[in-house]
Amino acid sequence: METMATALPTLMLASRRRALAGSSRGLSRAYNKGDLVRVRSGVYCSKAAWLGLKAWERYAATVAAVACSDPSVAFCYLTALRIWRLPLPRVPEHIHVITRSPHKAGRLPSTTRAAADPKTGLTGLEHARGYGVSRHHWAADIVERHGLNVTSLLQTVIDCVVRLELPEAVAIVDAVLGSRRAEGEDLTRTELQEASSRLRSAAKHRRVLEVLALADGKSESVGESMSRALIHVLGLPAPVLQHTFYDNEGFIARTDFFWPEHGVIGEFDGDAKYLDDSLLGGRSTREAILAEKKREDRLRALGYTVVRWDWKAATNPELLRRKLAAAGITAQKSPPRGLIPPALPGEPTT
Repeated sequence: METMATALPTLMLASRRRALAGSSRGLSRAYNKGDLVRVRSGVYCSKAAWLGLKAWERYAATVAAVACSDPSVAFCYLTALRIWRLPLPRVPEHIHVITRSPHKAGRLPSTTRAAADPKTGLTGLEHARGYGVSRHHWAADIVERHGLNVTSLLQTVIDCVVRLELPEAVAIVDAVLGSRRAEGEDLTRTELQEASSRLRSAAKHRRVLEVLALADGKSESVGESMSRALIHVLGLPAPVLQHTFYDNEGFIARTDFFWPEHGVIGEFDGDAKYLDDSLLGGRSTREAILAEKKREDRLRALGYTVVRWDWKAATNPELLRRKLAAAGITAQKSPPRGLIPPALPGEPTT
């Protein structure tokens, strides 16, 4: 998953150019010529560099541009979650900020623009999504992180847990409680429980407690966390996490999920497992796939059924249900609702 640590393209500020050179007309000329993108009013970027960014990188660059145009701005909700380097399943549609005025709460469209080519009428940004700003009016505990004003880690987690769907919320809490968190602060269950008790909404208080009941710091990836929460939402029996298997040759594997009563092993396979050099351990993708096949053969030789799924199934309840049902894992209770309607942009959390 991408992080705010991604190297960003250089942003050019009209105010800085005027302070240094006495005029920012050079930026305006370059923009009109089609060489620059105006990300925010007075904040520019090379068009070539902008178009070369991935969606997560453009989002991070837009966050930086918002901060450049207003150094006092404070980020919250999904944007703060990203700044704290906690998992997000997809690129948010907006930059989320705090406003002190209830009258200013709401959404504003993207301001990222480029000059149109006089011959084609195209700007080059037709397929490069821009990000608007969503202003939220609620009490905010603001701290500084990476030079940005942002809601505290505790508030950010609570704000997101009470608004996101259950699998996404569980992935966040797994990450902030788990030992795999590589950078920054972490939280304890007690801190989250105490924060939930201060929420004025009984429904949101129950949501935090529900997520905490499902959270498990042993989960080793976002995909595992979301899969486990989805298994709960589907009303399927809870699996054992990170169970270790051996045979006559010794250690085989520590698996993602295990249903001992059914003799079924479940494995979430994200693309990074075979494409990320840091996870390949010096092996080629082909070698990693071959090693995985041999590992699975040894597990099957012990009499276990192995079920694998990817991101598509981890985010599609019906697809995951069918995969597990084929292996004999079926619902034993009525599925819990597991979802609450998202809050409106101006709804308070405390």
